[in-house]
Amino acid sequence: MDLKTREKRETKAARCPPELMEELVLEIFLRLPVKSLLRFKSLSKAWCTTISDPMFIRSHLERQKPSWLIIPHALDSTIEGEEWTTTFSTQIRFYQWQLGLGVSDTRLMHTTDFPGEFSSISHIAHCHGLVLFPTNTKLYIFNPATRDTMTLPKSNRTKTQYKHMFLPTGFGLDHHTDKYKVVRAFVRSKDPLTEVYRMGMEVFTVGDGEACTSWRETTTDLPYPVVEWITGKFVNGGLFWVIDRFHLEHDRNGFVRFSLEDETSRVIRLPDTLSLDRARDESFLLDVIQQGELCLTGGAIMLQSGPNFYRYELQTASNPLTKVFALEGLRYKRRREHATKKNIFFFNVTPYMESLVRIAS
Repeated sequence: MDLKTREKRETKAARCPPELMEELVLEIFLRLPVKSLLRFKSLSKAWCTTISDPMFIRSHLERQKPSWLIIPHALDSTIEGEEWTTTFSTQIRFYQWQLGLGVSDTRLMHTTDFPGEFSSISHIAHCHGLVLFPTNTKLYIFNPATRDTMTLPKSNRTKTQYKHMFLPTGFGLDHHTDKYKVVRAFVRSKDPLTEVYRMGMEVFTVGDGEACTSWRETTTDLPYPVVEWITGKFVNGGLFWVIDRFHLEHDRNGFVRFSLEDETSRVIRLPDTLSLDRARDESFLLDVIQQGELCLTGGAIMLQSGPNFYRYELQTASNPLTKVFALEGLRYKRRREHATKKNIFFFNVTPYMESLVRIAS
């Protein structure tokens, strides 16, 4: 760059008001991915302050394009006759895939390992870029974009467990306190003859200072037991579970909604013509349409049926359903790695938006 050109640029920069420069920098930051923002935080104290501000974090989250978070789970070995396998690998890999990209464009976000800490896993839950990861021994919260991790503390209420039973969990945001909460049911009592049982609830508030070291029990129990292996779905301030009709004295057909604000439960009844007997089927989740999972994406619906994802166009009359990709067909390993896909047993999949949301305050 010659001297004359440099003088012109410096003159233009000098004429630009500081307020406008700050607005321009802020607008640029809001368009950057999390990975880039983490690098910029280390370059300037002012930039670090801006990027760490809760208002910026929320604004950045609102601008993110929806994608899918995929975790392929492999087995270390197999044991014949298990109802649900207890030989899962403790290595966790988070992959991100966006609609419209090719099968080779699945991005490895984060890899971590917890040797010896668990042997079985359940369905994950997602809220604002944070992921709840339930296992048979511990609960974890991840932010795959920032690579932050929290292992939740143990609870005395969940020591008494039953064989092949995954305690129901859920994760979401309390809009009143702006705190994230993990909710878990536990068995209060069980009749050994009828197998009818009562469930209590406990709550862990993430980033709640001194209170963030232990679970606390809610003042009221669940009105009905809920299906143990289903992770609750977070919708409009509440968590939803399917009522477990197999462990009731009197049959009930519907959902239990748990409010994260006042921590109370209520029952949402469904007509008897709409049976939820599929709740015992591995293909059933709360956001299911017949045998597929559902997620609204603008003018279309994404459906998951087994390992396949389909796109259903709401505005198309003829042939609205098209196959987008198969989970097994995506590339999950780096080129230097030679691991095969033969031992992948199960895929955890959830709609996802990357974020800067911190796990701890």
